[in-house]
Amino acid sequence: MDLKGKTIAVTGASGMIGVYICRSLLRAGATVVGVVRNPEKAAFLAAEGVTFRKADLADTAALTRAFDGCDAVIANAAMYVAMKSMSAWAEHEKANLDGTRNVFDAAHKAGVKRVVQISTFGIYKWSILRTLNEESPQLDGKRRQGGPYRASKQASEHMAWDMSASLGLDLTTLRPTAVYGARDDNTMRPIYKLLRLPVLPLPSISFPFVYAGDVADAVVGALRNDASIGQAYNVGGAGHQVADFLKAVVNAAGHGPKVLGLPMPVRIRIDNSKAERDIGFRNRSPEEALAEIIAEDPPRSAR
Repeated sequence: MDLKGKTIAVTGASGMIGVYICRSLLRAGATVVGVVRNPEKAAFLAAEGVTFRKADLADTAALTRAFDGCDAVIANAAMYVAMKSMSAWAEHEKANLDGTRNVFDAAHKAGVKRVVQISTFGIYKWSILRTLNEESPQLDGKRRQGGPYRASKQASEHMAWDMSASLGLDLTTLRPTAVYGARDDNTMRPIYKLLRLPVLPLPSISFPFVYAGDVADAVVGALRNDASIGQAYNVGGAGHQVADFLKAVVNAAGHGPKVLGLPMPVRIRIDNSKAERDIGFRNRSPEEALAEIIAEDPPRSAR
């Protein structure tokens, strides 16, 4: 798909990854429609060229109206809360399962065939013994394996493939690893708080962090290459010791604790070669990505 002149809807456009997706699409020449509950949350995107349409994931009729006239939908909106209470299960299932069902149903009703879903590498059964590729064993989301987020996302992607087949949608799924970026409440803001410490001793495993800007560019790559239809792609970072990642944050910020890393022989590895080949995925170094992040969202914003 040539994105110039095309209208692309992005659910969850006001969220951390959603902002990056909107900007990548704008750079590619697309008209971007942000589908959100509260447009004021990312009002700065309106000044950059994003048009907002209000819709809740629970409201199929509103989603259908929001997708009207669009050439593709980026199913990005999701919930992640780091807890395992019963309420967390209910909230994750409502957003990630019921929300997915409503988005795909609305896309079909609005006459949109092309969909890109933002999934997660959390759907896999993680292993320190093998590199994860797109065919690696997955959790059983229906049995709630992996906790509320991972289980609901595995079930969500499974549902997306089933619905795409039954509704005639052209689906691509992207499976990011641990995503970090500006306005990031899950990764960067907690790390920013650690910058106040004088010393940070840290037992450290190797884990694949990926910059949200690289995930967003992969969305554009998937839309541009029709061969990606019907395919799932890992879009993850190279494995970095967590301590080394924190050292990179300290260097980029220009201040912070002395990080005393104790590397552990534990690695989670992911194979991105399929995405690199088909959709031009590029995994930027933490140093390059953090320079952009801190320029936009400096540590003082977390204080």
